[in-house]
Amino acid sequence: MTVEAALAVPFFLFFIMNILVIFDMLRLHGNIEEAIHQTGNQMAFCGYAYKNVEELGFSLPDEMSSIAMSEVYARGRVIRILGTDYLNNTCLSSGAAGLHFVKSSVMKEDDVIDFIVSYKVKPLIGIIGFADFPMENRYYGRAWTGYDVENGQGGQEDDPIVFIAENGVVYHTSRNCTYLCPSINMISAFQKDNIRNEQGEKYHACERCGRAGIQGVLYITSQGNRYHNSLKCSGLKRTIYAVHLSETGGKGKCSKCG
Repeated sequence: MTVEAALAVPFFLFFIMNILVIFDMLRLHGNIEEAIHQTGNQMAFCGYAYKNVEELGFSLPDEMSSIAMSEVYARGRVIRILGTDYLNNTCLSSGAAGLHFVKSSVMKEDDVIDFIVSYKVKPLIGIIGFADFPMENRYYGRAWTGYDVENGQGGQEDDPIVFIAENGVVYHTSRNCTYLCPSINMISAFQKDNIRNEQGEKYHACERCGRAGIQGVLYITSQGNRYHNSLKCSGLKRTIYAVHLSETGGKGKCSKCG
């Protein structure tokens, strides 16, 4: 029994330790996945400036722009996020030097950012005849350059975002258009018959809040033709939607911002 225990216990401990290493491998895989997603999302966010740097009115040195959107930069950032000490003390073969991005591509066809991280993991105690086995993580996304996925075109140029009010008959190219953000003025009830809006029209009672009769203070906008008894009246508010130009249903342009 002593001889059997002396032979069985080491094998049992060897089995348990390598089972525990499997959890370390899974944790390493998850941490690398999180790190490349952080890096990929950051580079996707910077993709517009990288591609349209001249249109934005400034320029980057060639060496800076090539590093900022490259596999070399991505690899360095992933290592910084995870930490060299952590990578060197895990089941990752060769430590931080064992992470390879050679299969990756950045800002190639269709502004795609495609990170493929290849590496090998090893058990706590090597087994004769079993080599370290490979693993991979991947991040795939497009840079935020306005690319239209469905039509394969630059969505920002060919089908721009415009703004429409809930009951509006025109679309607006500016979110800050005065028709979408009316300036509200307060007047006394005695002034309502003498004041005109921008189009020269008289003001009439609002269908929503004007039923209560004329109060001492009224609220008007320079574009509207209704006076309001309450500042909280829905007629003074705008429900605004941001949609593609193709989704406006044939509405015309705003005379101010269009």
